[in-house]
Amino acid sequence: MKNAILIVDDEVDMCWAMEHILKSQGQPIVTATSGAEACARLSEGYYSLVFLDAKIPDMDGLDIARFAIKLPNYKPQIVMISGYHYANDPIVLHAIEDGLIVKFLAKPFTNDEILSLFHEYWKNMDLKQT
Repeated sequence: MKNAILIVDDEVDMCWAMEHILKSQGQPIVTATSGAEACARLSEGYYSLVFLDAKIPDMDGLDIARFAIKLPNYKPQIVMISGYHYANDPIVLHAIEDGLIVKFLAKPFTNDEILSLFHEYWKNMDLKQT
């Protein structure tokens, strides 16, 4: 599924909400509610964009990001979402500097913030392909 979006959050309601915000954009969307499920989905598919919760009970979100960037066939763009960290948190800043994530979004967020990140990503992807 090239150009698919993966949403990873242990809160099923959060996955549902994000999926419904993004589904109008026309990209395939897949959800995962655990670190193990996220890693399996990342290994089996091709996800251009990943919205990744920082705190998953069975695996830290940054560990999932580390797994994702080591995939042999592709490197997804990862947006970390969190209600625990903030944008200028040293953990977030280091993750961006290290190339683990491309953006950070604090919970709670608005529909417009999610859609804005989506459009920013697809615009940049279109520019890279031209």
